[in-house]
Amino acid sequence: MSSMSVRLPRQRRWPAILVVALAVLAVLFTVASQFFIDLLWYREVDLSSVFWTTLRTKVLLGLIFGVVFFVLLFVNLVIVRRMKPETRILTPDQEIVERIRQQFEPMLRWLLPLACGLLALFVAIGVSRQWQTFLLWRSSTGIAFGNPEQRFGRDPAFYVFSLPWLKFLQGWLFSTLVAVTFLVGLAHFLWGGIRPQAAMFADKVMPAARAHLSVLLGLIMLVKAWGYYLGRFDLLNSTRGVVQGASYTDVNAQLPALTFLTIVAVICAILFFVNIRLRIWALPVIAVLLLAVVSVLLGSAYPAFVQRFRVAPQEYQREQPYIADNIESTRRAFGLDSIESVTRTVDPVLTARDIKDNPNTVQNIRLWRQTVLQENFQSSQRIRQYYEFKDVDVDRYTLTNGDRRVLMLAGREVSQSGITAEGRTWQNEHLVYTHGFGAVAAQVNQSTTEGAPVLTVRDIPPIGEPVAEQPRIYYGEVSDVPFVLTNTNTPELDYEGAPTTDRYSYDGAGGIPMGNVFQRALFAWRFRDVNLLISGQIDADSRIMLYRDIQERATKAVPFLTFDSDPYLSIVEGKPLWIWDAYTTSNQYPYSESVNLSDATDGLLPGSDVNYLRNSVKVVVDAYQGTITYYADDGPEGDPIIRAWAAAFPGVFTPMDQASDALRAHFRYPENLFQTQATQFANYHVQDTEVFYQKQDFWQIPEDPTTAQDPAAASTVANLRIRPYYLLLKSPNDTTERFQLVLPLVPEGRPNLVSWLAADSDPEDYGHLVAYTFPAGANVEGPAQVFSRINQNPTFSAERSLLGQGGSTVLFGDLLVIPLNDAFLWVQPVYVRASQTQAVPELKRVVVVNGTTVGVGSSLSDALAASVEGQVPDGGGGGGGGTPVGTISQQVAALLDEALRHFTLADAALKDGNLAVYQTELTLAQDLVQQANDLAAQDAGAPTASATPSASASPSA
Repeated sequence: MSSMSVRLPRQRRWPAILVVALAVLAVLFTVASQFFIDLLWYREVDLSSVFWTTLRTKVLLGLIFGVVFFVLLFVNLVIVRRMKPETRILTPDQEIVERIRQQFEPMLRWLLPLACGLLALFVAIGVSRQWQTFLLWRSSTGIAFGNPEQRFGRDPAFYVFSLPWLKFLQGWLFSTLVAVTFLVGLAHFLWGGIRPQAAMFADKVMPAARAHLSVLLGLIMLVKAWGYYLGRFDLLNSTRGVVQGASYTDVNAQLPALTFLTIVAVICAILFFVNIRLRIWALPVIAVLLLAVVSVLLGSAYPAFVQRFRVAPQEYQREQPYIADNIESTRRAFGLDSIESVTRTVDPVLTARDIKDNPNTVQNIRLWRQTVLQENFQSSQRIRQYYEFKDVDVDRYTLTNGDRRVLMLAGREVSQSGITAEGRTWQNEHLVYTHGFGAVAAQVNQSTTEGAPVLTVRDIPPIGEPVAEQPRIYYGEVSDVPFVLTNTNTPELDYEGAPTTDRYSYDGAGGIPMGNVFQRALFAWRFRDVNLLISGQIDADSRIMLYRDIQERATKAVPFLTFDSDPYLSIVEGKPLWIWDAYTTSNQYPYSESVNLSDATDGLLPGSDVNYLRNSVKVVVDAYQGTITYYADDGPEGDPIIRAWAAAFPGVFTPMDQASDALRAHFRYPENLFQTQATQFANYHVQDTEVFYQKQDFWQIPEDPTTAQDPAAASTVANLRIRPYYLLLKSPNDTTERFQLVLPLVPEGRPNLVSWLAADSDPEDYGHLVAYTFPAGANVEGPAQVFSRINQNPTFSAERSLLGQGGSTVLFGDLLVIPLNDAFLWVQPVYVRASQTQAVPELKRVVVVNGTTVGVGSSLSDALAASVEGQVPDGGGGGGGGTPVGTISQQVAALLDEALRHFTLADAALKDGNLAVYQTELTLAQDLVQQANDLAAQDAGAPTASATPSASASPSA
């Protein structure tokens, strides 16, 4: 029995050892799979330098700070152990502690460094998270913003790059010394250096312990003095005064207080060091108490006194120079100083001549709200249940006939969650349904007679213009599974169509080769999916595509950038490319007013406070290849922050001038940047300090009156502010239309229009911002007033009641203000959603407001005709037909666009077996083609040739 009792514990150890070994192996394999797969992915996108630089920086920081902490703690504990007194006075409670200490004493040789090493490991992990702050500081040598601030004479680069790192160092040293001092004091107590049980007049702290603690406390005071010194620079971002930045109280009370506290803290440190020899705690303790008192009196009470009794009674006079500094810095930090301000007269009404003078603007007025058009795409162009349109984007294209048109485009992406329940097998989700197919595009200003969008690109395979030569979308905004596999033994589903074209084998460079069994095992462990290891459909040449969601893919390599909320798909030189704007930000720019990005963008961006913002990077992701290109203006005149990051990661950023002309033609001025600039400009267009202080001329972005009455829009809009919108318009003094982002502004608390901002997106003028303001006394109606006028109009009120019968819901599109010459045209699309299940909104009415006249029509041309006196040409707004407007080529294009719409209807009727409708629509289409042919022939001076299609003509033909 006794022998068994001895062997059983040994036998029981093996299962425990095995479990521990397996746990360690699992941890090591997890770390290895994470490391190895991340490295392979960075190699795939040709960004290995980012991986190694980031890893090296994290390890270096963790190693240095971990070693420093370990040495500080371990050496000090060793000193405590060697200083322990030979004899100790023990109370009954101390005897218990002494017995415990004696039991652990033999193990301290390895237990002490182990405990210190464990604490140092946690410290190292925490410090490694500061890699961005460190890299930005280390890489900013020689980089300056210009315009040094006047208080300390330092360039903003010191505050943006250096100060955050110095503050981290100071905070880390202070907290480390405090922790080490606490542990040293505890160790002195355990080893008898501190004796609270000693007699009343006996020395409760042994001389050696006193000297040891005095040194540590002196070092803490020195680091505290450094903190007070650095705190002086923080005053340039103080929020105490009227505006952000150093105020009168900060400069005249807080700054002297911090300087004095720095000196007092140094004196305290000296007294602690002197205490090593004097062995009297009174002086340093009195000094610390004095520091605390001075901190309260000078650091808090005195500034509050100055603010209340010296500043408040004459606040403007005291704060005037600091308000001026804030205005100047804020305008510079957000690029407001480059906004051109133009005062323009306003005509009360538009004439027919104004519309004739701006044919391209009129023909590109957007009648479709993006959420409404997305519903239409989902209904008519989803084709199969496993396709999805995540978003609809506005962009401009130059068509083959030379016309420049604004189109709304969405990518048809694959969504594995849309596969039927019976078909949702592992093989289907990861090997078969791997990619989306093509895009759908619609004209912004037209609809069919039924109120559906007129498509310029449609169906699978896509037909129309612009069509990508390689329409397959492997990387996009929809990603329901963590990975898909290509080049497997299972053919991918291309699209459900002709038997010879419905399977596909990927031939691009995207994805990571699966490689050998060990590499496959790493993938299987990473995704906890054993099928990656055992499936016979996968071989060494198969490729696994990770991070297919571009919002994860593009941000993974550059987490130090802030990204716009709306990546958009463009067809560039036959390729589907995702274009995404990225920003550099800071909250340390001196004297600049901070803004919350979430508030400024109506919740579209995360809620972080920034007081510096630049759109320094354009990210381009190939939807087929998965390649990522970060175009940045990192030259000597570029944004200083992106120059620092480019120095930290050489080769990651591609110079902006290397982007092709075709690609640059699709760069848009980003919405979120524009929203943030408009939020700041609403106040900071005022440069007179007295007017600014009195808030006499503050503006605001107006509320969107349509969302309050539009349940569909209200559910997708964070609040009721109007979103900026893209227009192809001709500004005053321009000879041609430009693609611009526009946003109206109203006075704070008032409904009338006071200004509108425009940002150019065309390459030759990209980034040029103009604020058109109206003369004092001019009364221009704002969005709320115009919307009220629309709803009070008897004609529209009656039609709205009629359209809303039978349970149908009337919805409103974006209320757009269109500047034409010196007047404004307001355009309000109106949709109707039927009460049937899965009904989609249809464009049924267009309302145009010209001055005080409200025109209502079934198309844009009808509404224009009802609101403008004189003969108005057809603006191409669908549903009503009419004579095209513009140059000969523009008229021909409009006729052919209308013909395409009738061919589409004919094609649909033929598929439904409705031969009567088919013949009617085909005849209309043939007549329009003949008109276009006649017009083109007259322009060329040639005889008219027959252009009548055959009876079998269809849109696909």
